[in-house]
Amino acid sequence: MNTRDKVTARLQPALATIVMAVLTSACGTVGGTGEMATARRQLDEHMAECTKRYGYDPEAATNLGPDVLGRGEREWRGCVYEGIETYLIPRTRSPELYRRAIAEDREMTEAVANGAITREQRQTRVQQILKEIEQVEEANREKLQAQTLDRLEVEMRQDMMRRSLGPLRR
Repeated sequence: MNTRDKVTARLQPALATIVMAVLTSACGTVGGTGEMATARRQLDEHMAECTKRYGYDPEAATNLGPDVLGRGEREWRGCVYEGIETYLIPRTRSPELYRRAIAEDREMTEAVANGAITREQRQTRVQQILKEIEQVEEANREKLQAQTLDRLEVEMRQDMMRRSLGPLRR
């Protein structure tokens, strides 16, 4: 074994460690955090388009009565549901959570229109739903990171075994 091969052999475990560290930090953006962050930005843009299209802005709807829907609110909410189905659901590991949230929001919106609940009650529940979704998404991110680390560890061990058995094959 020449000097260059000896140096390379000593550096390979260190390089593998560096590669693992880089991949570990990147796994938050591959199939996880990065995709969902992009999807959320796309949904925000979609919601702005919904506001333009239907003329309803939930931020400006503070002067409505407690059991009154704003002009274009149903259509706006339907447009937002479409955005959730288009941008978030395909990228999440928990699509049923978003579908349940949409179904519950539809029911609550009808309940507001019928005077069964107030806008404030609906908003409180929507905030609870969003908090639940964020907790599940965080758990999904952590699970994905752990799975990626486990897979990388197995691959590194297999690589190290191949390298250590390499001289025996010659």
